[in-house]
Amino acid sequence: MFKTIMTIVLTVVGVLFSMQNFDHVPVYFFSGKPVNIRLIFVIAICGLTGYLMRHFFGIAREERLKRQIYLLKRNNDRKLRSRSRSRVKWADEYEDDHDEDDEYYVNGE
Repeated sequence: MFKTIMTIVLTVVGVLFSMQNFDHVPVYFFSGKPVNIRLIFVIAICGLTGYLMRHFFGIAREERLKRQIYLLKRNNDRKLRSRSRSRVKWADEYEDDHDEDDEYYVNGE
């Protein structure tokens, strides 16, 4: 990923240098007056803005996934606890209903 980004950036800068395209370009902000900025700074600002947008959207997505994983883990823990409780109850009922003599028939003797 890093190599790809660096390749693209170096290619763009190389093309700009070879074309000598470091002219000033008018950028219109909220006011009606244009602000003359060098083209390389416009490209750098756009690249930085794109990176920051991906970064913050990635953080939001990561937090959402963490929440989902936490909820799934919590639900699974609850299910396991309820299953283990029901198994313990069933085992206790089984022991209460059967006497020592029942082992004779279970073992087949």
